[in-house]
Amino acid sequence: MDGNGNNSYDMPIGLSFQLGMNTKAMEAYAKLNDEEKREVVDAARNVADKSEMHQIVEGLERNYC
Repeated sequence: MDGNGNNSYDMPIGLSFQLGMNTKAMEAYAKLNDEEKREVVDAARNVADKSEMHQIVEGLERNYC
């Protein structure tokens, strides 16, 4: 939580961008609970390239929709 009591995952810009381009994945992310969202964000922080980020977003679409 940040100083205002809000959950702040500091989503990587690459993840935000990829989710913005994939409506189904964005909807799937929105349905996740806080722990699942944290896991996605943590995975996104550890990617080495754009294709890995794309795989994370595609996985959201496949596994949660």
